[in-house]
Amino acid sequence: MFSSFSCADEQTLSRRKNSEPLPKRCATSHLADFDPARQDRREPVYSLLDMNLQKTWKQIEDNVQQVAVASELIQPGESFTLTDDQSNSIDTLLDRLRRGDQRLLLVAPTGSGKTEVFFRTAVRRVLEEGRAVVILVPTRDLARQQFQYMLDRLENTDLEIAQMHGGVPPRERREIKEGVEKGQIHIVVGSAMLLQHASYRSMLEAATLMVVDDVNAFDEEEDLRHITGLRCQVLFTSATPDAVGRFLKREGAMDNRIEMKQMPFDSPPTEVHHIPASWNENIFSQIDRGLPVLQRHLDDGSRIYVISRTRARVPVIAQYLQDRFKVPVSMLHGDMADSHEHRKRMRGRGNSQVREDRISMMRQFRDNKPAILVATNLVGSGLDIPMADLVIVTDADHFGPAEIEQLTGRVGRRERHSDAVLVEGTISAHRASEPRVKATSFVRKGKVVTMYRIVSRKPGRGGRRRAV
Repeated sequence: MFSSFSCADEQTLSRRKNSEPLPKRCATSHLADFDPARQDRREPVYSLLDMNLQKTWKQIEDNVQQVAVASELIQPGESFTLTDDQSNSIDTLLDRLRRGDQRLLLVAPTGSGKTEVFFRTAVRRVLEEGRAVVILVPTRDLARQQFQYMLDRLENTDLEIAQMHGGVPPRERREIKEGVEKGQIHIVVGSAMLLQHASYRSMLEAATLMVVDDVNAFDEEEDLRHITGLRCQVLFTSATPDAVGRFLKREGAMDNRIEMKQMPFDSPPTEVHHIPASWNENIFSQIDRGLPVLQRHLDDGSRIYVISRTRARVPVIAQYLQDRFKVPVSMLHGDMADSHEHRKRMRGRGNSQVREDRISMMRQFRDNKPAILVATNLVGSGLDIPMADLVIVTDADHFGPAEIEQLTGRVGRRERHSDAVLVEGTISAHRASEPRVKATSFVRKGKVVTMYRIVSRKPGRGGRRRAV
């Protein structure tokens, strides 16, 4: 049975400690190809094992429907279905994995439903091979989100899932690793820490599949280099793979890519508002420039992102919005404590300024309407709140085109109007003769690092990169 999980305490990381290992399935069995959405083209299966696996898929489908309604992606009585792109991508990925391809790349725009694709692919590989799947994401915040995403879909099934990252105590990480080795834990959602520590390499190599989600947000030197030579099949996913194009080419994934373009909902395109501002304009005036759009979304009960270019400004903006609009305002940036327990430990070390933690802040943002989340560009690395309909990016000139695409992609994920407000002109006003500076962000040792590349306006000529 499904046991309780406390996200704040992060104590229950797998759902059944004593579950038995799954029996290994051959790739040619009927249930290896079973998909409830396509059951009309499958042969009937009568063995007890196959009946149990069909029951697993049926439970997953029921859970998906419940989650879609709770997330306001569909209305009660409507049915959640995969797009043709999603179904075809799952089939193609499974075919290539079964034939032994070692490195694959799934290219999908933000909001196209790639998480559902690699989740279903991972479940199918677990059921076929009887071995664990490891899913890696850039940050521990995203690891918690993806863990909860999959936990909700696996409720009341025999598949066990756990999360491993720096916010999980070492003792529990050791228990999870042992559970994977014994076949008691079937899916692990982890951060880049699993690549950086040699003690986890045996677990990665024993996996039937490793998924590296948002590979463009990983650091090549700190993280991705550890994948080279890894003896397991690897699926990379990205909306902007060119950011790590050289690495993907060396691994052979660029030549083995599957692309998705279709969006899962008939969402109207996000309306982007380019609002000019004065050079070095203060942050409060920038927010006020987007006030008409902001007030409309507050009146509609939306969830709203406000993006700051620095961590230091996040609490200042949050206090301003709290005082002015009297709605719940949460914060998220790289220097925050992970959980309530982590916050107490940081205070015990003399850091009395630590008042909030990431888990409680994200819970407050999800559980209230309207609600505002003030954050750095950390939210661009895959954070998914389907109910968010507005993002305001202050000092938008500071961010590169890829970052702006990721930030604006945080909204417009359901069949409601969405807006993106970009306040521009506060950092610099480029002239035609001046070079352009392109910024790319990734996570290194738990911190968001931005790499700047000078791009000449003459085609084919670039510049050096500098880490700051």
